[in-house]
Amino acid sequence: MIQSLSIIMPCFNEQEAIPNVLPRTLQSLNDLKVSGKIKDFELIVVNDKSTDKSVEQIKKFKNVKLVHTNGTGRGYGKALKEGFKAAQSEWIGFLDMDNSYRPEDLPLFIDEIDKGQSDFIMGQRSLAEQGMSFTRGIGNWLYVVLSRWFYNSYLSDVCSGYRIFHRRHLGDILNIEEDGLNFSIQLTLEMIGQKNLIAPIPIQYDERLGESKLSVLSDGLAFLKVILTAKLRQARAFKHSRV
Repeated sequence: MIQSLSIIMPCFNEQEAIPNVLPRTLQSLNDLKVSGKIKDFELIVVNDKSTDKSVEQIKKFKNVKLVHTNGTGRGYGKALKEGFKAAQSEWIGFLDMDNSYRPEDLPLFIDEIDKGQSDFIMGQRSLAEQGMSFTRGIGNWLYVVLSRWFYNSYLSDVCSGYRIFHRRHLGDILNIEEDGLNFSIQLTLEMIGQKNLIAPIPIQYDERLGESKLSVLSDGLAFLKVILTAKLRQARAFKHSRV
């Protein structure tokens, strides 16, 4: 049994998805508790300076802890870090608020944790999933190929936004510099670089509710920059160690 689990959900203008996603997430967490797979849980939603009715809707759920991003600016990675800082549990997970990831897949992560082989579990989407557009699918395929070439990655999805990890990784994760959507791939490369065993599990991926926050061009280039920059740093470190 897992003693405690914190689930983090970043939120930026998700008023269309909240009435659907939050009840399902709470139900999935309650089912895990009733079944005896987890002892306790908390659900944390991080409002990333939403301008719609998201906050008003979130406040209707008494069992949801609402936190807000601090300072100026906003970003996916920044919101997740605020949630991680607020998390109190032994295990910490996150998934998007936009309905693309299924809360009902949470038991798959818990079953993998119970195997005791890895303390970093990562959902893997298929390029054939209904929520995966052709353009996004091509981008994800490219990142997977580059990660395999440069970092010997065995993952089939390096950008997934559905993961659960043990609290021992929290310090390293909070030190990741990226605050945007490219936080997800930097997190993957950080775990690979530290030789941590990542347990991949297949998950479903649905069409999002509401407007997408992803810019195929600018965010795609940012993801690519993370891969290439990390490889350059790795090469420089290796060269320095040989001197």
